[in-house]
Formats: sequence, structure tokens, C-alpha cells
Amino acid sequence: MANRPRQSRIARIAVSVALLAGLVCGPAIAQRAPQSGGQNGGLPPDMLVTVIVSVRELGGTPIEGSAFVKLSSDFSGVHLTAPTRDAGAATFPAVRAGDYQIEVSSSGYKTTTEQASIMPSSSSYNVYVYISPESAPGSENVAPTKTTMTPRLQSEIDKGLDKMRQQQFDAARSHFDKAAKMAPGNPDVLYLVGMLEYYQQHYDLARTKLEGAIAINPSHERALVTLGEIELRSGQASLATETLEKAYVVNGADWHTHYLLAFAYAEQKEFEKARTHAQRAAELGKDHGVAARILLGRILATDNKIPEARQAFAGVLRDFPNDPGAKDAKAALAALDKAVLVAAATPAADNLQPAASAPAAESTSQPLPAPPAVIRPWAPADVDAKEYALAPDVACSTDQLVQRTQARTMKQMANFEKFMATEHIEHQDVDTNGNPGPVKSKDFTYLVFIRKTGQNSFFLDEERDGGENLSQFPTSLASRGLVGLGVFLFDPDYQSDVTFKCEGLGEWRGQAAWEIRFEQRKEVESRLMTWRNSRGTFPVALKGRVWVAANSYDLLHIETDLREPIPQLELDRDHLIIDYGPVKFEHGKTSLWLPWYAELYMQVHGKRYHHRHTLTNYALFSVDTNHQINAPKDATKED
Repeated sequence: MANRPRQSRIARIAVSVALLAGLVCGPAIAQRAPQSGGQNGGLPPDMLVTVIVSVRELGGTPIEGSAFVKLSSDFSGVHLTAPTRDAGAATFPAVRAGDYQIEVSSSGYKTTTEQASIMPSSSSYNVYVYISPESAPGSENVAPTKTTMTPRLQSEIDKGLDKMRQQQFDAARSHFDKAAKMAPGNPDVLYLVGMLEYYQQHYDLARTKLEGAIAINPSHERALVTLGEIELRSGQASLATETLEKAYVVNGADWHTHYLLAFAYAEQKEFEKARTHAQRAAELGKDHGVAARILLGRILATDNKIPEARQAFAGVLRDFPNDPGAKDAKAALAALDKAVLVAAATPAADNLQPAASAPAAESTSQPLPAPPAVIRPWAPADVDAKEYALAPDVACSTDQLVQRTQARTMKQMANFEKFMATEHIEHQDVDTNGNPGPVKSKDFTYLVFIRKTGQNSFFLDEERDGGENLSQFPTSLASRGLVGLGVFLFDPDYQSDVTFKCEGLGEWRGQAAWEIRFEQRKEVESRLMTWRNSRGTFPVALKGRVWVAANSYDLLHIETDLREPIPQLELDRDHLIIDYGPVKFEHGKTSLWLPWYAELYMQVHGKRYHHRHTLTNYALFSVDTNHQINAPKDATKED
């Protein structure tokens, strides 16, 4: 390990003043299969294990009703069926290790089928399957589609947003109406019209538009959160809780979503839940969490937890003395002190209410904060500023999970073929209000060559036609390494570069998925990302989160951020998203697990950029030792 070459897997390239950035992987990959005795402790692969299939609803709670589970393998001739019993689990004793198909059916739910890799284990082997109600939208494992945004449509939306920022609501409505005629089924347009009504406090009209956006896209994050806030403002705390919890389950929650949930539960006097969400809002919001810390204090005071309430308010004064919220915290502390003095002076026989009931009741009746400024989010939240719903009763072993994912990754590499795809690249500048500029795009032929160089090692090379010439890319923004990044992260040779932590069992695209957070070690120079410019090469430390299929250990999704900004590069933000999924070749005979699309959000030299890659038309091809490309065997064109 100490003498291995320190190859960099990803690079951004900046030349002179102009930004010439690229996602570039190293020239070679040395992949090693886990040694025997690793995750399975040397267990024989044909050991019989007891398989426990846990059936759960989205959000992670075990199904309350009954379900039937089928475990089958045409290769081994196994076809077994068992009902779920306690805690929504079905048990299959004496099952050999191997790949199986699991089908779950239950009244009122969609029948769900998943692939599971049963590995040797000295104890029982757990499998998790999430099922959705029959009324829920489909979440099949197919590549997601993006809403079409034409230049004219984008122009009308941008004009409408600009007018709305200036509170010229009639002019904004005119532009949004034009946009709605161009794209009547676009949920983003309906959302913006709903926001227009929201800013004018036309809550009933806003609710109608937001519900329309959600009907088209049930996972529309901003529409769900805003709808929950409107319900809360309208005094419908129970309905708001339901809407906001749905937003949390399908999209995760930042500090603002937790804050609204805390407020909603407090209105229903469910103080334990309210306190939990207020604490998470304060932790995730960091400098923006003052309002959450004040709300936490009010919740504690209303629940007659006076010492804890005082501590919350005092913490705001200590940590944020210059924040506008410090005035509210000081007033709340004074109200608590006054209530305690009044209670002390009142005869015990007359003191039938908690000492803090009067000021607390006044505090919890405070209105919600004013609507946020009209600024479109230009990039997703930082990986540490958002969290996702996890199963409350499932523990995970980080070491075991990483080793199983490594084993699956090595197996995928062994099954790889030489292939090519059409890569569509889009680049946009983003202004200070979050509005994207015109799309500059180009298509490339994307080539991946994989050679086995030893018993447990591979060489991976990724190329484009004309891809080494940065002038060929939109605005000279280039990238490489989309196929390799997920492999590199779980390369055993690089395991000591980062720390891993299994956060728990969540879901991605309707599948049960393990969430793993990773971070570049401070004492190890980064090899996963470097920036290059005229002054040299700069290692860039990453942090991030990955979602791994709970049953097959295939990589589903990666999000990364800078561990910290890089002042010498003026690099303040570098957020990368890659979505992976199955890709079939040769009429379904061969299936590989590859990237579907990737997005980059960068803020460098004070400017913002959004960069999107979409891979389609995958095809196998033959290649000689000189990488001479022959015609694809099966290249299906897509419109």
C-alpha cells in the first residue's frame, strides 16, 4: 500500500483566467477482489443460511398487514413461498448462497420484484423489500426523464421570476400564463404560478396550483414543502404534518422542512416529535438555524421543561449575539423569568397550571416567518445540510456493507464488455438569483475499454471522439470518469483514503437502499479529485453519500461535495450527482450496471455553472489492441 502509485481519479482543469474544467479519471485502475476470509470469514460459498425477508413501507416501517413472499431461482431450481409474520418478515431456512428473485405481494399494494444476492453468512441473512400502495406513482428501475425546457419557455419563466422579485405580480402572471400555454403539463410552471399566488397570500389559489404540480410529479420537493407550509398557515396542522412527512420520505429534509414539521407537531401538542424536528433543524441549519433554536425553546417551555428551554434561549444569545433572532431569545428568557416569579408568589392551592404555561402559549402562537425571497435554488443542498428518512429499527455494519459492495463491484467489472454510448453534454451559466442561462450542448461518442490484466485486476480507459480537445466542449468545459467514479470509490486499494459510515436503511427509486456517508481522510492527500490550472495541480478533498441497493449491493446513486472550500482556487462549491442503473445490451442478453446521467454544480471565481451529462444508445462493439473502433453490434437510436 505504501508504495502504490497515487493516481488521481477525478480532476477539474482550469487554464489561465478562463474556466476549462474536466472530470478526468486516472490512466489505469488496479482492481483486487476481496481476499478469502474477508466479509464472509472464509465460509464456504455453498453454506446453507436462513434468509429473512423484511417487507416494509416507504419510510422504513414494517408493513402492518400480511404479505406473501416468493423466493426463486431458475438456475438452482428453487421456488419457495412464505407469508410474513411478526414485524412483517418472512423466513426461508436452509437457502444456498447465490442470486435470487424475490417477489412480494399484499392486498392494497403493488406487487414488487427485486433481485437479491444471498451471500454466505454464519447467521441469518437479511433482505429488505419496500412496497408501495397501489395508488402510488411508479418507481421502476428505469432511467428518469427530465422536463423539457425550450429556450422560449425558459425565457418566459425567467421574465416571470424577475417581475415577481420586483413584486410586479400582474406582469409576472402574464409571463407565467404564456409559459403554461407552452407547457401545460410542466409541474415546474404550475409550481411557479402557485408561488405567485403564495406571495400574494392567495393561499387557496396557491394550494390548487401546487396540488396540480404534485399530481403530475408526486415527488416535486418544493411543491410539497410549500403546500405543507400553506396548510400550516391555514391552521391545518394535521394535514400539514402529513404533507411534510411525505416530502421527507420521498426527498429527504433540510433544516426548513424539519422546522415546519416541528411547528406542525407543536401545534398538535405532540411535543416529543416537535422537539426532535426542531433539534434536527437547528443542527442542519447551522448559522441559518437560529429560528429553529428559538422554536425549540418555545416547544420546551410549552412542555413545561423550563431548564431546557432556558438553555436553548441562552444558547442563541451566546452563539448568535448579533443575529436578529437574539432579540426574540432575550424576550423569551425574560418571559420565562417573569412566569417563574409569578408562580412563586402564587399560593400553591391556586397554582393549578404549569409555571410557564402563560408565556409558552403566547410563544407557540407566533406566526410563521415571512415567505422566503424569490430566489431559485441554483444547486442541491450540501450533503451535510440534508438527511433522509431511515428505517427506525435496522442497524448496519459499515465494514460488512463496504466489503459486500466491493465484492459486487468486482463482479460487475468481471462481467464488463467493451462498449460505447452517446453522451449528451449540456452547460449553463447560473446568475445570482439562481436563473440558468442558455443551454450550450454537444454530443460525443463515449468509449469505455476494460481489459483484464491479471487474475483480480483490470485496466479501464474512457475516451471520447475529440474528447481530449477542450475546445470541442461547450464553453470549454470537459469531463471524464462517469463510469469509473463508483468503481474507484469501492476499489479496495483506495479504501484507506476515506472513512465510511453506514447511516442506515433508506430507499432510492422505491428500492431499499443502504445509505453510506464517506469523507476523505485529513491525513491522506486526495486522489479522488484534483484541480489543474496554470499554477499546477491541487488535490481536492471530497465528502459525500452513496446509496447501495440493500439486496444486490449495486450502486444506485452518488452525491459529493467539497470537504471544505479551496481558497487558492476560489472554489466554493463543487457538487456532483451520478445516477446509476441497469443497461441492457444485445436485446437483453447482457445487462451491466452503468451511469444513466450526471450533474455538476460549481461555484468558482465567483461564478456558477451547471453541467449535465446524459448517456444513451449503449452498444457493445469489438476493438483491437490499438483501440480501433468498429461498427456497433446494436445501436438503437433515441429521439
